[in-house]
Order: sequence, then C-alpha cells, then structure tokens
Amino acid sequence: MTLTDGRSSVTLADVAKKAGFSRSTASLVFQESTLVADDTRARVRAAAEEIGYVYNRRAAALRMQRTNTIGLLIPGVSNPFFAQLVDAIEVGLTPSGNRVLLANSLDDPARQSDLIRTLLENRVDGLLVVPTVNSTPDFIRPVELQNLPHVLMTRQLPEIATSYVGLNDRRGGQLAARHLLEHGCTRIAYFGGPEVYTAVERLDGVHDELRRASAIFDAAWSVKTKTTSTAGYAAAQALLETHQPPDGIVCHSDAIAFGLMHALEEHGIRIGEDTRIIGFDDVEYARVWSPPLSSIAVSAPDMGAEAASMLLSQIVAGSYTPARSVIFDPVLSIRESCGCQPSGR
Repeated sequence: MTLTDGRSSVTLADVAKKAGFSRSTASLVFQESTLVADDTRARVRAAAEEIGYVYNRRAAALRMQRTNTIGLLIPGVSNPFFAQLVDAIEVGLTPSGNRVLLANSLDDPARQSDLIRTLLENRVDGLLVVPTVNSTPDFIRPVELQNLPHVLMTRQLPEIATSYVGLNDRRGGQLAARHLLEHGCTRIAYFGGPEVYTAVERLDGVHDELRRASAIFDAAWSVKTKTTSTAGYAAAQALLETHQPPDGIVCHSDAIAFGLMHALEEHGIRIGEDTRIIGFDDVEYARVWSPPLSSIAVSAPDMGAEAASMLLSQIVAGSYTPARSVIFDPVLSIRESCGCQPSGR
C-alpha cells in the first residue's frame, strides 16, 4: 500500500509484528539504543527491509522533544505512605535527568482534572497518578488523547486499560485477617479508608478468611474515613461512645491505625490484648510506634521505583506501548500490636 505521493504507508508497528517484537523494541532499534541485543537489532532491520519500511528521523526528532519533567499527582502528603512513594519515584527518575512536578489532588476528582490539564499545558514528558476517590474512567482521557506516557499507581481502576503498579490487595486482606484469627479473634472489623477499589479488594480478602473460620464481621466498626491519623482518631472516638471495639481490627492504612490506637489507649483498651490491630503500608513509623504496629508491607519504595522505571520505558519508546501491570505480593510484618512478642523476648 502507498500514499498519494508514492511513499510507503508501512508503519513501525508493521515492522515490529513482522520481526516478532513489541513496537517499543522496534523503536529502540531505530533510535540506535544500546539497550537492544544485536540479534534483536538484526531481526528488526531485516524485517524493515523486507516490507519496505523507511524510518522517518525528522518526525522522530520532533516527537522526542522533551522538557525532562514528569508530572506526579497524589491525593496528599499527610499519609506517610505517599511521602515514601514520592521519594522513591524521585530517586528512580534522577539518573535519567528528569525532574518531578508534584501536584496534590486532595482526593478531589475535579481538582485532579484541573491539575492534569495544568501538567499537560506544562508539556510534561509523562504522568504518574494515584487516582482520587470517585475517579471515573474519563479522567485519564485527556492524557490518552495526547498519547502521553502514563502509569497509574496503588489505586486500581478496573475500567481503565492502562499501565498500573500496585499491590495484591485481596491477598493483603487475607493475610491480615488470617493472622488475627490465628490469635483467636472472633470478631474482626475493617477500619477506615475511602471508597476506592483498593479498599474493596482488601475487604473482600478479610471476608474470605472470616467465611472460612465462621467468624463474625463487625460492621459497626467497619467505617470509612480519610487516610489520616486525625480521621482514624476521630472515627474511633465517636464509635467508642456507643460500641465496644472488636477483638481484631484490620486498618486500611498505618496512618489510620495510629489514630485508632491513640483513641483506644485513651479509653483504657489494651492493644495487643483486648484488641489486636494490623495496619497496611508498613511505613517507617510503624516500627517505632508504641506499641509497634503489625502491618501489611505494601513496599512504597519498590512500587515507586517500578512506576518510575515503567514510565521511563514508555518515554524512551517515544510512542504508545501496550498497557501492563506489575502487582506486588504483600508481606505481613509482625510486631506487638497484634499480640505477638518481639523476637528475643
């Protein structure tokens, strides 16, 4: 097939298909990238020659104009998990010479859309996003229309087929609930957090284990909150006026757990004895809290590093790359808040 001026309409995607590689790999070959193996390079160039593809370096040069800035959109910095995530992303991007433009959505979908538009206007080379509560699939549409490299993080939106880095949240809920049941807990709650898919998956994991053990789910203490210690404290104080806490609580985040623990202690409830608590995120403060908080390790540093690497790969490819997901397996970090004793005691 030819265009009206006689030039071939064969595309780089056709070359990639012919050679048996991804479009991004074929693009790296014609960019003379050292990341490509010699045999791969030879196969791609042979395929291009066979089907008559000619690389347009002038168009590629225009496409490769960059600002060396990456937009990073998070719900807030009050949650220490997000602070760790930002640190890891900046460390991951620094060697490539990219700088981060950090924006705080405050978990507001309208503000999120405004900030995305602002970041696009500032010609960022890529976008990393932790979606807000109540995000709809169309929030990322302006980014897709610009064919801008982007990766979603930690809060998955199943309706959006885009690259994603996150946790196996259902597995995390299972680990936490199972450990509490092994301690003999008979009534367990899932405390705090917003209405996001992450929370749904974790809660489903908790229910999985409760059904197996025929244990009781404490709906009264399974309230929704913002992901802050202040919100956890306020919600717990209100509940303690009318409801005794269950003997096991899985918290949506460590930040929420810190507020909960403070409220329980003020009411004379012994953490690790009367009520056993497990958080999510395993932030640094969890180790030094009193008592130290058992937590599902989400590994913000690993997630941030992976998200940065994934985005850089898209940018280097210089064009659309197929969506892919990296899902981390959770690990339970056991400390004293669940009733376990520290090693050596």
